[in-house]
Formats: sequence, structure tokens, C-alpha cells
Amino acid sequence: MRWLVVAALVVGCGKSEDATGSAAASAKEAEDSGPRADLIDAWKKAGLNPSGFAPAKAQAGKDCRTGTVNNVEVLVCVFASPTEAKAAEDAGLAWVGETTGAAQAHGSLLIAVADRKKTDPNGKMINQMMKLAPK
Repeated sequence: MRWLVVAALVVGCGKSEDATGSAAASAKEAEDSGPRADLIDAWKKAGLNPSGFAPAKAQAGKDCRTGTVNNVEVLVCVFASPTEAKAAEDAGLAWVGETTGAAQAHGSLLIAVADRKKTDPNGKMINQMMKLAPK
């Protein structure tokens, strides 16, 4: 997976911090906060194994990240409102394509899952992932 590293240089009171340390802190904060982080934490607490999520370009939304959960591909997009997330469900289903999967809005999140590797033939993992999503 590709990781986007945000470079940040903090200068204040005539002192400058190490740019490498600032970049790592900024990238971690961007990944570890908000509704997407809450979703990933819920999956982890339930014993699922989410991979790192990398920024993704998707027609479903602008603030999207993709990764896997127990070998099922996942796209999670954050929207300004639940209404916008709900309106993006069809675009999420387009991302899923012809494979087994789902796309649902949960609050300000759009969660799309696609079992492209056929690791969840009965859909139990997909169902569990959606049920664990915070509303």
C-alpha cells in the first residue's frame, strides 16, 4: 500500500522543529482522527484485521481511503454530512462493480466493500463489517 506522507514545517518563536518529526506527526493525526478512525477502531475491537488505509482517488468522494479488512477490499470516504454520504451510495456500488460487495452510508461515512479475492463467499464478513460501523 502506498502511504501519503504530509510534510509540515513548524516555525514559531524563532525555533524550527525537525521537519521529519513534524511530517510524521501530521500524517498520524490525519489518519488517526475522525469518523474513519472510529470505524477502523470498531473493526479492530471486533477482532477484524484492517490493513493500513491509503488515500484513494474515487468517483464516490474526495476524502477517500482504501485498504483491506480480512482480505476484503474496502473504500471509506468521509463527507461533510450524512446526506452527502447517502447520495454517494450509487458511486460506491459502482466502485464495488460486479463482485460480491456492498456500499452503505453510515453517518458521514460511505463504506464500500468488495470481495474481489472471493475470501467471503457467503458474505458474513461484509455483513459483520457493515453492522460494526458507527451510525
